[in-house]
Parts: sequence; C-alpha cells; structure tokens
Amino acid sequence: MKKILLLISVLFLTIAPFARGKQSTDAVIDLVGRIIPNHVSNITFELQGGASSNWYEFKASDGKLSVKGDCVNSLAMGLGDYLRDYCKVAVTWFVNDKIISPKRLPSTEGTVRREALAPNRFFFNYCTFGYTIGWWNWTQWERLIDWMALNGVTMALANTGQESVWQKVWMDMGLTAEQTREYFPGPSFLSWHRMTNIEGWHGPLPQEWLDKQEALQKQIIAREVSLGISPILGSFTGRVPRSLKTLFPNAEIRKLRAWGSFDVQYNPWYLSPTDPLYSKIQKKYLKVQKEMFGQDCHIYGIDIFNEVDPPVWDAKFLGEVAAETWKALEECDPDAVWLQMSWLFFHKSQQWTPQLIEAYLSPVPKGRLLMLDYYCDRVELYRKTDNFYGQDFIWCYLGNFGGNTMISGNVKDLSAKLDKVFDDSNGNCTGVGCTLESLDVNDHTYEYVLGRAWQKTVCDSVWYERLADRRLGFADASYRKAWYIMYDKVQKQLGGHFVPVLTARPVYNGYGLWNNYMKSYSNCDLLEAWGKVIDAKPSRSAGYEFDCVNMARQCLENYYSDIYLELIAKYKAGDKTAFKEASGYLLGIIDDLEKLVGSVRYFRLGRWIEEARYWGDTPELKDYYEWDAKDLVSCWGFKGGKLTDYSNRGWAGLYSTFYKPRWEEYFNRLNNEENFDYEAFKSWCEDFEWNWIGEDTKYSAKPKGNPRALSAAIYKKYKDGIIARNE
Repeated sequence: MKKILLLISVLFLTIAPFARGKQSTDAVIDLVGRIIPNHVSNITFELQGGASSNWYEFKASDGKLSVKGDCVNSLAMGLGDYLRDYCKVAVTWFVNDKIISPKRLPSTEGTVRREALAPNRFFFNYCTFGYTIGWWNWTQWERLIDWMALNGVTMALANTGQESVWQKVWMDMGLTAEQTREYFPGPSFLSWHRMTNIEGWHGPLPQEWLDKQEALQKQIIAREVSLGISPILGSFTGRVPRSLKTLFPNAEIRKLRAWGSFDVQYNPWYLSPTDPLYSKIQKKYLKVQKEMFGQDCHIYGIDIFNEVDPPVWDAKFLGEVAAETWKALEECDPDAVWLQMSWLFFHKSQQWTPQLIEAYLSPVPKGRLLMLDYYCDRVELYRKTDNFYGQDFIWCYLGNFGGNTMISGNVKDLSAKLDKVFDDSNGNCTGVGCTLESLDVNDHTYEYVLGRAWQKTVCDSVWYERLADRRLGFADASYRKAWYIMYDKVQKQLGGHFVPVLTARPVYNGYGLWNNYMKSYSNCDLLEAWGKVIDAKPSRSAGYEFDCVNMARQCLENYYSDIYLELIAKYKAGDKTAFKEASGYLLGIIDDLEKLVGSVRYFRLGRWIEEARYWGDTPELKDYYEWDAKDLVSCWGFKGGKLTDYSNRGWAGLYSTFYKPRWEEYFNRLNNEENFDYEAFKSWCEDFEWNWIGEDTKYSAKPKGNPRALSAAIYKKYKDGIIARNE
C-alpha cells in the first residue's frame, strides 16, 4: 500500500490534465435533481483544488449532506458512495428502473473521506455501441452518464455520430453523399465498421440516422465534459471507402482479409500510414471532428488492426504504422493521447510476438499512449509484455460478450488481481476500466471494479452485503444471504460464451461456436440463492424484481442444459424413448422462461425493437431499423454465417418465436427420423433464422406479470427436479 500511495502523485501529474476541464458544481447539482429531486435543497457541494490526486469527503447530519472534493467527478463519486452505502439507494444504468429516494437523508458518523489510487476510470467497449446503446435516445443516455459519474468514471468512449464526421471528410475529398452512405453498414453494425472489420453491410445508412446521431453526440459530449468525464473520440486508422481508390489511383490502398466469414464485398479497405494521403486524411478528420463536437476532447481511440491481419507481419512495417499514425495525430492536436485496446494482441496472440508488440508500441512517447489491458479477467497482458514495454495502461474487466444474459464475474479472482496490479506494474498502471461488450445482467460487478480504483474501505463480503441492501432498498437477512451465496459460490464464471445450450441453435455433436456450456458452480447453489431471494421481504425496487427473474432464468437455463445433455447421450446410445418422453418437458421449460422474463422490461425483445423503431420518421425506416436490430441478435449478418447466435440472449420473444421453434423442429426430427440428418436440420435452421428477421410479428415492450409471484411459482415447480439433477 505504501508503494501505491507513493505512485499516486506521479500518476495524476502525467494523466490527470487530460481528464480535467472547466469545473463547476452546477453539473452535479443538476445530477441530484435528476436522481433524487426531493433533496436538491438538502445537499451542498464544494470544490477544493490544489490536490495531486482525486479525493472526496462527505458528512451528513440533520437531514443535510455536504460533499467536498478536488473536482466535479470526485464530488459525483462521493455522492454515489453516500447513496449506495448510507441511503441503500441503487441508481442503475437503465432509465426505466425507478430510483427510490429516501424521505430523509441519513446521518454519517463524522466525516467520510476516500482517495483514488489512480486517475483513470475507463468505461465502454466499441461493441457496447452495437450490443446495447446503439439504439439509445438522449433520455437513456442521460441516465447512463449519471451512472458513470456516480461510479467515478473519468474516461468513456464516445463513438456516437462519428459517421457524420466521415461523411463530411469523404465528400470534401470528392465522394458523393450516396457513396458515403453506401460505405457505412446498418446502425447495429457500425461498431465493427469503426473497428475496420466490415463495410456496407445492410447499407446504405439513412441520412436521417446520420443527422440525428450527430445531434445526440453533441448532447453526450457536453454532459460528459460537465461531469468530468473525458469523451474519447475517434481518429483515422487507415480505413477508407473502396471508391476512394478511383479518386486516388496511386495511393497505397489495399483490401484487407475477410472478417467473420462475410463475403469479400464487405471487406474493409486500408490506406497505408506511410502514404502521404494518410496524414492528409487524419488532419482533415480531426479538424472536422473538432468543428463538429468541440475542442474539449484530446484522447483518441485508435485501433488499427482489430481482429484483422496487417498487410505484413513485420516489425519495421508495424513500427512505421505506429510512428506515422502518432506523427499525424500530434501535428493535429499537440495535447493528444492515443488510446489503444490490447485485444488485438490477445485475439491473434500467435502472430503478435513480443518483438512485434514492442515494435508497434515503442514509437509513441511515454505518457502519450494509453493501453487498455482489455481482458484481465482472462489474462493480464501487462505481465506478458513487460508492462506494455513501459507504456501506461489501464487494467480492465471485460465480463460480457455479445450481450449474452449469463451470470458471470469471478469477483474473488478480480479482487485478488486488483490487490496486486498497482504494486506489480512499476507505476505503469494508471487506472481501472470496464470493457464490457454489452450492459448485461451483472451491473454490480462493474460497479465493484470501478470502486477498486479508490481506497478500499470494506472487505468484499461486506461490499456484497451493502449491495444486497441497496438492490432491495432495505436490509433483509435472507436477501443478504442470497447475495453472499452469489459472491461465495456462484459468481465464479469467466465471462465468455459459456452459455446454456437453450439460447443457441441445437447442435447434435459437441457444442456450437457460441454455446460452449461450461458452468463453474453448482446449479443447486444458484437455486439456494434464488430461494433466499423469494424468502426475502418483498420489494418493488427494480433490483429486487430483476433478481427474482434473473437468478431464476439462469437456474432454469442451466437445468434445461443438464437434462438435454444427459438425454442426447442416451439417445446416441440407443435409448430414444427417454429422449422422446422428455422433449415436451424441455419445451415446457422454454414456455415458463418466456412468461417469467417477460415480467421485466429489460428481458423483452419488444423493448429492443421499440428502441430501434424510435429512430424512424417513416414506417419504411422504422421497419429498416427493426430488421437491423433483429439481425444482430439472431443471424449477426448474413444467412448461415458463423456469427449466428453470437449475441444470443434470454429474452421474452426470443424464447417463444426464435429459440423454441428450432428446438421443436430438432426434437421432431430426432424423434421421428430413422437416421437423423443434422445437415438437413441445419439447412432448415438457416432458412428459418433468416426468414424470422423479416417477419412482422409485433413484440410488446411492456412487462407482463408479477416478477416475484412468477419466480416463486416456477421455483416451487422445478425445485425438486433441479436438486435431483445435481445430487
């Protein structure tokens, strides 16, 4: 700990200037007005400058709260900790989750003070803008930004509206508006366009989308800056429209290899950083971006070879790419910081040798490159790269892939790693972050990680006790026990596609690409936690209702998988009778899941579709957006592609109209065909999945049923079977 404290002042001196803008308490006062408006007059904020590190302190007495801190962001974090730990108030990242404000602000025992261990608290993943927030409107964004501020986030990707910048750049260089829109894919797939993976899929992108997203981005940036959150904007990474080649035939533009098995027509095109045109485009892009979105942003997300191969695996070439990229960036913005995710080193670890990684990172001056150690829940790359060869980095927890609704997050493992990172990184670790692909069913794990950027005040088991209290709204022994079981026994699962078999296409042999069912806990332990939730004193809080559904959903999906895997083994061994008799039972589980999860808005496909259709001004555009949104959570692109079911989710609407029909057809064929033909079944699935996207079935976003009552009834129905299955 002494070593950590010695490093703090150095860390803040090197990074903090990029995170601090104009300071005013007005923004955090307005934040109070949005989340607990009845207490605006009861809370005061005071900025005290001159500190070398982030800190806050608060004191409450006689129904009044005073919060002091070094910056607006610290004030918001202090307010968040007070609400969480003293008021038992949960502010989630979903705007439809009602915040239950205390009638009177509870007192503290004297002054509570906390200091940050590092200046940077990062949030988002490029994919989050596809799997969750790509369809969000300003009201939804406003709550999410409030959540980030209350959890001390100081840096956030800001990719919304980026296409408007590019449209102006490409048109200035001679392309038509139509050519630029054909270059962009549909809204759900923009994240992978920005990461140089695909272009043009389900385009052209409507002009109204570009205009509305540009306006939304301006709101996002203004609010984030006001709360001390540095928006991380985009930059030029070499990705260019194919039509640019006709305007600049001598430019070093080449087609990159296919990504995700997309047809070659959707391959991205890449301009070499060594070509003089590269610097010209970079400067033009940054100039237009500053004109459009303001001068307050100096951190740029630049990820050149995400899940794609560079033209050559050569140290000299990769060093030149980095050097030229940095040169162009610094010429445009002398205060620039290059933010680079390290996912590419993990994803293609065989190709990215230590020599190549060092060659790629070394050209950027120390303090001007900030690496995201992207997937520390799986592997801490800073330990394998000599602290990224001396560059600063942020330790990140990923946790979720594709928006899968899977209970995961090994907090004990995360805690042990976070206990060591500042001591073990020789001063190169400048913060912690969350790189989740989607806002999933484990929001508390991300709150935990962000909180660990500050001095630890309680042990992890007590942190979970407080978590239970704020999710319920009050203290309850049974509910605390439920969450202790989750912490101690259930939350051991690594984030990834270790999802139950139910939500992916049935596979006869082994597992599919995206349903490698592998749980690291006993389903009986999850059942016990579920039972304790039901036994707790009922609450109308959003957290309680969510837990009633979410724990039950996961437990039932696990149960389904366990039964199926046992029965298919028997089937292959010749016992077809048992399989036939159990098929109806398994389909009944899907029906019960549909009813259960439909009682919470988050778990409804209709909510996802409603968010997409919101952006359309005409019926045709609304239908276009709906198709785009449904494609992402089903086929993920084209018919029969290998990314089908990558974004599978346990949602009402998906259970009944997408997952169940596939299982029904699968069971029918197994039970009635003398020699089951899996390839024929797979072909049927591909046709069904593709047609499903275009069906005009109406899905309601409105929850139906009482979450606790449904959960209790289903618990009673399946409890004995789940216990018997796991004995």
